[in-house]
Order: sequence, then structure tokens, then C-alpha cells
Amino acid sequence: MRILFAGTDNIAVPLLEKLSECGLIGAVLTSPDKRGKRGKSLLPSPIKKRALELGLEVYTPEHLKREARDVVSSFSCDTLLSFCYGKIFGPKFLSLFERTFNIHPSDLPKYRGCAPLYAAILNGDRETALVLQEIALGVDEGRIYNKKVIELDGTETLDALEERVSQEVPSFVLDTLKDIESISPVEQVGTPSYQMFIEKEDGRLDFSLSSEELHRRIRAHYSWPKAYAMYKGNPLYITGVYGSSFNLEKEEVLDESFGTIISLDKKKGLKVRTGDGYIYITRVLPPQRKEMDVLSFLNGNRDAIGELLS
Repeated sequence: MRILFAGTDNIAVPLLEKLSECGLIGAVLTSPDKRGKRGKSLLPSPIKKRALELGLEVYTPEHLKREARDVVSSFSCDTLLSFCYGKIFGPKFLSLFERTFNIHPSDLPKYRGCAPLYAAILNGDRETALVLQEIALGVDEGRIYNKKVIELDGTETLDALEERVSQEVPSFVLDTLKDIESISPVEQVGTPSYQMFIEKEDGRLDFSLSSEELHRRIRAHYSWPKAYAMYKGNPLYITGVYGSSFNLEKEEVLDESFGTIISLDKKKGLKVRTGDGYIYITRVLPPQRKEMDVLSFLNGNRDAIGELLS
């Protein structure tokens, strides 16, 4: 097996490293360099950076049209393996390979599309999954070779879950490929759902929502775009929350406005009124400051108790 590995983001780097260690990679396909946040220089994708460090051949086309197909053909790879690449493969491109595989971190057909782990946290799922599937013409519609369930505990941030998945993918993929000749792929079963791009405004918090939903939103949006609310006319990013959304404590509700900062609990954090109770915030990112714990925030905002997060 000689693999063309298609990937872009950090989550795919451990798999790239393991496949390279096993001598399975013929070449690497990744997204073109992009301008950094300040726009002054072009930056390689995490996959390109690591692939070059490993001495692998890297190709970064803008489009997967005829010119790209000709270049890819020259790599003499019989297998395409994609994980978080970011482009759609057309039929002519897929025809270059004997086998095609995609790794998708959801229990397909649930959460097809580009942000399945975000969706799992946001929707309060108790588990997600890793799937190795065929690449089909429709987004994440291919037949499934293998699946591994990943249980969730209601405390995961998106960053933490992506890191966990990135570490579990290499052994899952290699164990499946080892037995691939004896595995018959099966069709996906169930009603498809889709999760597309995350927008910055998706992080805006509405404290009239339930404590559980707010808990999920804060975790799903960390570390990008970060959940936020307005505090004294400026955005205050909420970057940490206490406990698990699966077993939040219920407290007697008083007649405070939604979003009111009630008090500080030194163990749990800032107590804030929600639509059905209270939530405890542990970390924040004020404008033009570094991320901090709420005790540090209160040291610089001594009048915060009683103020509103809107």
C-alpha cells in the first residue's frame, strides 16, 4: 500500500507521523499556504510543516483539476487516505486510486460535514465516534469499514476533544488497514444530519438560555471563536466553566435578571444567573488582555458582582 495522505489541520498530524513511521506514505496533499493573522507572510498548514520535517514530498494545489491529477498520478500512489483535508474529491480524481478512505469523527450519518466534534459538544451528546469510510461523491456519504465509539463526560472543550481524537486515530486507522482485505464496507444507517462551518458570531451567549445549553456553548466554542457576552459595553470572552453539563446542580432561583453576576464561589467560580438557574464561570478573556481565572478578573474589576453579562 502506497498512500497519498490528504490533510491540513493539526488534528491529522499524529496520523501523518504514524503512517510515515510505517513507511506507507508516498506523498502528501494539503492546502496552500495562507496568510497569517497579520497578513504579512504566508504560513504553511500544520500538515505541510510536519511533512517537510519528515522529508515527505508535499503538493499544495489550489484546485484538484487536470493539472493536479497529472501531478498526483506521478506519485504512483494506489491509496488515497483523507483526514481533515478541506476539499471535495471529484470522480476523475478518485479514479486515480485503487482504494479511497476518509476518517470522520462522528457516528455517521450523524454530523456529516466539517465540524462534527463541535456539534457533538454543542448538542450535549454522550458519545461520538471515529469512522473509517470509503470516499463517496457526496460529503461523508461513503460506506463504513470500521467505527470506534468515544464516550464523552460533559466537560470536554472542542480543543480537548480534538486532541483526544487526534491521539486515538493512528492506532484505529492502522489496525483497520491491517485487516482491510477481509472487511466488507457497510452502508450508513439512519437519518443524515449536517454540521457546516462555525461562524464567529455563533459564540455570542444569551443568558436566558438554560444552564446546560450555556455550559455546552462555552465548551464547544473553545478555543475558537470563544463564547462571549457583553460586559460594560465590551465583549468578555468566557473560556472556562465549572463541572459537567450532564449533572449540573439545581439551585433555588431568585428574582435576578438573566446574566447577572451574583457572587464568587472560590471553588466553582463566578455565579451567573441563567434561564433556569445558575452557571459557574471559571475563566475569562477581557478585551486586550490575556486569559485569566475569575479571581484575577475580579482583582481588576472589583465592582463586577451585580453587573450584567448581556
